[in-house]
Parts: sequence; structure tokens; C-alpha cells
Amino acid sequence: MRTISETWESIGGKLGRMLRSDRGSVSIEFVLIVPMMMIVMLGFAEVYMYMRAVSAVDRTAFTLANTIGQMTSIIADNNDTTDANSYGSLWQDATLIAAPYQLKANGMVYVTFLCDPDASNKCKDMDTTMTKATPKIRWTASPTSWINSKSASMASKISSTSPLPTSWPFRTGDSAIVVEVFLSYNPFTMTSNFLSGLPGQQTVYRRVYVRPRSMRAFY
Repeated sequence: MRTISETWESIGGKLGRMLRSDRGSVSIEFVLIVPMMMIVMLGFAEVYMYMRAVSAVDRTAFTLANTIGQMTSIIADNNDTTDANSYGSLWQDATLIAAPYQLKANGMVYVTFLCDPDASNKCKDMDTTMTKATPKIRWTASPTSWINSKSASMASKISSTSPLPTSWPFRTGDSAIVVEVFLSYNPFTMTSNFLSGLPGQQTVYRRVYVRPRSMRAFY
């Protein structure tokens, strides 16, 4: 028959083992759950950063297309930034709109003018026939000073045979402006420290179509 002291020692030993077991399980849960929570939080941050980059490219392409569409003249000068209607000013605007992303160092912009040419390859004047016509590329402009290690893979995606969507209504004497914006984006910059084999550098691309207000400004 056990004495009271022996009984208490037995109870104390069992209680000690239980406490030690609980502490061990808590440690295991901490080791397993906390890293998973950190990865999930970083994943949400990565998704937000990617959506932010896509939004910046969308905003740049749309704003630039809308601006060009309202211009009454355009100056084919890649370096002039004193005149708002010059190419140089347009490229500068694009870098400001895309901030904080470094579009000049990590991206490219193309502006393509399409029209309905005649036999001598000159753009026709608009008429009232509203006959369906075939758009042709008149010219394409891009910032020549933006040549960087990433721009080699950022060639214009406008097809010379089908430069406009099939659903775009293009009539005799019609014209259109296409703005393309590229941005090289490196996703998973934080998560890659915890997980290997994640996708590397990606190119975010956006294309916007617009009708110019004054077609003769782009001849």
C-alpha cells in the first residue's frame, strides 16, 4: 500500500510528463504554423505587387493613347521635351505615369499609326460611303534612347497583316492609333527566399487602340 508521499510523487511525475508533452506539442505547432502563415502573407503581398505592376502598365497605355488621340499635331522628335506634341514629351510622360516602376530601364513603348492608304500609299480622306477598308501600318515610333538589356525581347506585337481586332469597325478613309507598353517585372522577390523553383522575370504587356481626333496630324 502506497503512502501519501509516494502517491503525490506519482501524481507529480505524471503531471510533469504531461506538461513536458504539452510544451513539445506547442513547439511543434509553432514551427509548422508560423512559417506557413509567413508564406501566405508573403503570397498576398506578391499578388498585390503584381496587380500593382499590371495596373501601372494599363494606366500608362490608356493615358498615353487617350492623350495622343486628342492631339492635333505630332512632332517626330525623340529628344525634344520642350513641345508637348513631340515624341520626346510622350516618352517622358510615359515614364512619369508608370512610376514608381522604371519604364525607361525596364520597359518599352510603341506608338503605331494605321490608316486606309490609296494606290500611292497615302492615307485616304474620310468619305461618306462607310465601305469596309483594310488598315495598313503607316509608321511606328518608339523611344530610341530606351535601348536596354530587356528591350531586345520587347518588339512590337502589331501584326502587319491584321493590325486591328476583327471586331474593330474600320471604314474607307479611317485611321487608328495603337499604343503598346511593355514592363519587365520580377515576381516573387520576397517569397523566393523561402521557396525555390518559382517563376522568374515576367513581361507585363498592354495594348490600347484609339481613333485620332485629327488624322492629318499623323500623316
